[in-house]
Amino acid sequence: MISLLRVDDRLIHGQVAVVWSRYLNVNRIVVANDEILDNKVQIMALKMSVPEGIKPFFVSVDKAIQLLNNPKSDKLKIFVVVNKPKDALKIAKKVSNIPLINLGNYGRVGSEDMKGKKQLSKNIFITADDEKDLKELLETNIKINVQPVPTDPDVQLSSLL
Repeated sequence: MISLLRVDDRLIHGQVAVVWSRYLNVNRIVVANDEILDNKVQIMALKMSVPEGIKPFFVSVDKAIQLLNNPKSDKLKIFVVVNKPKDALKIAKKVSNIPLINLGNYGRVGSEDMKGKKQLSKNIFITADDEKDLKELLETNIKINVQPVPTDPDVQLSSLL
């Protein structure tokens, strides 16, 4: 069972590993990212952030879709993390049991050039392509919020676009 699909360009860090995983009481974190698979050092570092008792998986976006659609996944509590709206959209189009998509942090990490980006919230900066993907995500009728941590206000994406 998917508990949450989060867009966070830092993937696993304190907010994800500690705060959200405990709040959701998950036993799996699936990082769906095509680029990270070739970076063993980054995967090792991210694994070290995961709390004891939670099993992390680092897979391609397509492999994540297969995994999430597998009936065996229904018995698990899964937290899915992607680092861009485009990947969240791809998953949302092919996986039917996503209760919530959460935008946590996006658009600042690794992006020295903020020119041309639209600020949606304190932690969300998007390009025109991101905005197109987010609008298409809204069409899936999955609830989408902007909420860095569970104690922050639950702001609906539709009110920001």
